[in-house]
Amino acid sequence: MDIGDYYSRSFNGFTKNPKLALPTLLGYLVIYGINVVMMAIFIFGTLGTDFLTNVTTGNFNPNSVDFANLMQSFLIFYGVIAIVSFVVSSYMSAATIGMSKSIINGEMPDLGVGFKNGNKYFLKIIAVSIIIGVILGLSFIFAVGGILIDQAYGLFPILTIIGILLTLILWIITLLFIFANQAIVAGDKSVFASLKDSYKLFRENIFDVIVVLIINFILMICIITVLTFINMFLSIIPILGSILGLILVIIAYSIIFPYFALVLTYLYMDKKELIPSEPEHVSSDQEYVE
Repeated sequence: MDIGDYYSRSFNGFTKNPKLALPTLLGYLVIYGINVVMMAIFIFGTLGTDFLTNVTTGNFNPNSVDFANLMQSFLIFYGVIAIVSFVVSSYMSAATIGMSKSIINGEMPDLGVGFKNGNKYFLKIIAVSIIIGVILGLSFIFAVGGILIDQAYGLFPILTIIGILLTLILWIITLLFIFANQAIVAGDKSVFASLKDSYKLFRENIFDVIVVLIINFILMICIITVLTFINMFLSIIPILGSILGLILVIIAYSIIFPYFALVLTYLYMDKKELIPSEPEHVSSDQEYVE
């Protein structure tokens, strides 16, 4: 199977099984819904229930705001949103990859298959994401630390250059783990075994993986550009334009991200020889997998 097959088969599989987009769509709705609730709690809890009335009537007095309490509440708000988004995204990933695996095996999975895989694998994906997040966190420490030390002591930016180089190296290292989620769900690997499995697959198929990542990146840039132009025109319409723009972004991302997940799962399962040699194609009237 070549690189073109990953994209063509993923397109055919997605069009025949559009339910693959549901975990991502539901995940975004949950995240945005919790954002709205938390924002309301943040605003009215720190500024009072009469905040909107005072603002619209011009009676709002900024000097009456307790900024220390406002900052504390904002940090709590940001922390809750970050944690919820992280957990929901991990669940979305597990569910989407699980459904992708079923599609590749010639099945027609419903949302129940997604929930089953989400429940089974999302904790492992959280653990892997934390490990990769720590690596990325270290990269920022090196870069920022080098800049601060050079500026504090007036040195030639040697440490800055070293810090940036270490940052780039650690970012490249994280690419080695690009298939960790696929290894967990499609390969049924443990947390550390998934990192090792992803590294091995990347090392042995570096050309194919790099080409796929470049194609995905270019496609993503094109989609973001188109969405940006559309949102610019929609912004002319007060309020409604912003709402329509947000809905459009959610729908677009709910399509492209599962598609990319399916492409990467195809690549992973092909290189690991997990794809049936002659997958049975499901007829349009076959019942969905429970």
